[in-house]
Amino acid sequence: MILITMIAFLFVLGFSITIHEFGHFIIAKLFRIPVEKFSIGFGPPLLRKKIGETDFRIAYLPVGGYVKMAGEEDAEVPFARQTGSDNENIPPVNGGVTPGFYDAPLLHRILVVLSGPVFNIASAIVILMIIYLFWGIFINPYLRIRVEKGSYAERIGLADGDSLISINTKLLNSWDEFEHIISMNNNKMINLVLKRGNNIIETSVIFNSDSLKVTSLVPPLVGSLKIGGPAHQAGMANNDSIMFINGEPIDSWDVFVDKVRRSKNVPLNIEWSHRGERKSAVITPLPFYDPLLKDTIGQIGILMPLKKIHVSPLRAIMMAFDRSVEWIYLTLKTLYQLIIGKISRKALGGPIAIAKLTGESARWGIENLLSLLSLISINLGLVNLFPIPALDGGHIAIAITEGIRGKRFSRKTRLIIQQVGFALIILLILYVTYNDLTR
Repeated sequence: MILITMIAFLFVLGFSITIHEFGHFIIAKLFRIPVEKFSIGFGPPLLRKKIGETDFRIAYLPVGGYVKMAGEEDAEVPFARQTGSDNENIPPVNGGVTPGFYDAPLLHRILVVLSGPVFNIASAIVILMIIYLFWGIFINPYLRIRVEKGSYAERIGLADGDSLISINTKLLNSWDEFEHIISMNNNKMINLVLKRGNNIIETSVIFNSDSLKVTSLVPPLVGSLKIGGPAHQAGMANNDSIMFINGEPIDSWDVFVDKVRRSKNVPLNIEWSHRGERKSAVITPLPFYDPLLKDTIGQIGILMPLKKIHVSPLRAIMMAFDRSVEWIYLTLKTLYQLIIGKISRKALGGPIAIAKLTGESARWGIENLLSLLSLISINLGLVNLFPIPALDGGHIAIAITEGIRGKRFSRKTRLIIQQVGFALIILLILYVTYNDLTR
């Protein structure tokens, strides 16, 4: 399990950093700004190869990376004495090649710096497109319903166990379709066809999605399994049917989940059917903090049984953009809530938390790991846009400030700004690592 975590962590971190730095590199080359170093990681080089004027290297500490362009301060030694002239008024030479980064036009400098975060976000969209195209999407195919007592659904005549067939003559293939149609026809009259027992019932009702209180009656089947999780170790397999927990019959996924969630660190005697063979084992749900419920619950490493369908390339592209926009919004919202104190700063995670999360995702399968990779890429891109010295947003702020004042900062001033930025980043790394160790 440790090996899986290490490989997944290095893959996610290496990919995100490489894409980010490649964005800086390719746009710098486009504007003919010489690139002296392209490093994945910090510290002494583990592997290196010089191509043209660029020294490509993989360093020992894979916690970041950098692209050093001509005229820039060296990112590896921010607190060391660095030499060199300011190149304040050196014109482009060598047939239009810019002598250094700070000699480039202001717009070119901003675009070079901006390209790193943009490549991160663009790569996240591409990864999501690949997931949707090659792995497809999950849908809930179960159209039998559970109706809450005294709810609006009960008052309009729906009952437990009814099976939805069609809405407004459209045959339903999934619960997702049902929810979408209801949301589009909220408080409108619709024609509903359902099956109750052996009878087909057709009725016209007004649906109110906010007070409907009806859920999909999902059977207690094993969907995806987490490698190394309690259920996997006990011998469960995909499509096994959960029958009993501590002798009590389990008739739906919701009942199963409720019992497991309430039993963290409590051994449960679970009986299930595997290809007609009855099996049983004592399984102890592990504690897991659910940020949505804001509570620590029990889990045994099983996901709901869902159906996977493939989508067209056009739909995959649209879904990837929609999901990326959603994640960008949620990331910015979370960062804002952290800043104003609505979310505890103890929730910030560092390298240890990321390693743990990537390991967990990898044990759920490559699809889940790639999904996490896209989310981390978006987070990396957005965080780098913060106007903090040494981050891309800080470089953009410096460039804009120089444009407004009509004069470049001296090399000494730039070095001081960089040192302040690195000091802030080191403090942040120490803080989030402390959170990881004390969480």
